[in-house]
Amino acid sequence: MLCTFSASHAQSTPTAPAPAAAPPATELGMTPAIKNYCDKLEKSFKRYGWDKSECETFKWSHYRNSVLGDPLMWTVFGDVSDEEQPSFKDKDVTIVMCGVHGDEITPVKFCFDLMYYLREAYSNPDKLKGEFHNKVVLVSPLVNPDSYFKARPTRVNARGVDPNRNFPTADWQKEARKIWLTKLRRDKRKNPGERPNSEPEVVFQVNLIKRYNPDKIVSVHSPLTLLDYDGPSIAANNGLDGVKAHELLNQMSKDASGYNIKDYPFFPGSLGNWAGQERNIPTYTLELPSADPRKSNEYWKLFESAMHKVIVHSLRQDLAKAPGVTDTHEPGKEGVPAIPGTSAN
Repeated sequence: MLCTFSASHAQSTPTAPAPAAAPPATELGMTPAIKNYCDKLEKSFKRYGWDKSECETFKWSHYRNSVLGDPLMWTVFGDVSDEEQPSFKDKDVTIVMCGVHGDEITPVKFCFDLMYYLREAYSNPDKLKGEFHNKVVLVSPLVNPDSYFKARPTRVNARGVDPNRNFPTADWQKEARKIWLTKLRRDKRKNPGERPNSEPEVVFQVNLIKRYNPDKIVSVHSPLTLLDYDGPSIAANNGLDGVKAHELLNQMSKDASGYNIKDYPFFPGSLGNWAGQERNIPTYTLELPSADPRKSNEYWKLFESAMHKVIVHSLRQDLAKAPGVTDTHEPGKEGVPAIPGTSAN
């Protein structure tokens, strides 16, 4: 059910070079590609009247590039040194992604505000021993840099494909292009591509999720002013998994002054469909009220408490506390068939 935003004008599909090969995988510091990315990001922050991004002060991971060669990156808060060990399964993992559609400006700043908040929280020993214990958060603040960095940002990527209609969902082959050609009348802003999982920005998200097996995902968009949920139903796992996931949704709304909750339809090729519906990973879509960069600080203040709750809320912990119930569901850890052409990010 990942919703999207229609502020940009339809444009012809640009001719773009094939994605440049990423440099050797790095999680250890600044590379020339990341330095150039941070320089461009800093210029965009100045353009929108925001404070400095502090992009270069974060530790970035980078394995894959966008169509036009910008690094697709994420940063980690919490200990992932045991990622390949059994102990990692005991950690509560949250993935937060922003900038999926480049013309949705405010979500990019929202993710950076979250990163500033988390950096401070994870530097507090008392919090690490308390509510942030065994919590891991991965933030990708700009999933679609090619469209965001344009003089006139667009929803689609550099090949004219919507990154939220290209996920390899079970219904993609049958429905995605059919809906686009008929119901959507070839709307260039909703183009699902020629085949599923064809775009590097989508492969990046798929591999990030497969690598870290998150317990929950938050994807931040604008401007529909709503919270949406895809994932385990009320009846899943004796009703408890879905109940707790919906409790978190309601708590997010309550903490954000009663923010509107809407059961928005999911689409072939969307993240909510692929992760929430097909893989039972609780997936929350936060649609901010607008893409107006002047409102960015206001939106973070509105949702700061709600995002805190998302991170410290553990579905597995809640399930374990339920008497007489065995937690047989590890969110995101179902067997996911390998997708040709992908590799772990």
